Amino acid sequence: MAEPNIFTMRSRTSLYMALRIVLGLFLILYALNRFFHFLPSTYGTMPELTQDFLDSVAVYLPALYIFEIIIGLFLVFNKWTPFILIVLAPLSVAFLIFSIANGEFAKAWPAFVVGFINLVLVIRWWGLYRPLFK
Repeated sequence: MAEPNIFTMRSRTSLYMALRIVLGLFLILYALNRFFHFLPSTYGTMPELTQDFLDSVAVYLPALYIFEIIIGLFLVFNKWTPFILIVLAPLSVAFLIFSIANGEFAKAWPAFVVGFINLVLVIRWWGLYRPLFK
């Protein structure tokens, strides 16, 4: 039986760590930007139905952004990471759905990045989640 390659294991661990930190920092910066508007961003022109939805949930958005900051901090500091990734999964799906419903795929790349990184990290921790799906 061949021994595992220590360099491959280290590089894989480093990749997961980098993805976790990038995801956490992205969530923190995205949420802080919604409060302080230090980066240019817009939802763009959106269909009327999408605008109606956004208007109906606007009062809850500050709480969502605070929640994103907390999730981001947990990811950056590697606290409760497997649990936080599961909590983030529905938010990632909602982010993707909203971005796709908006109709501008060129501006939806942040949602795809968040969804992809979240999926990769969930797969990384899949062994811990397996009992949940029995």
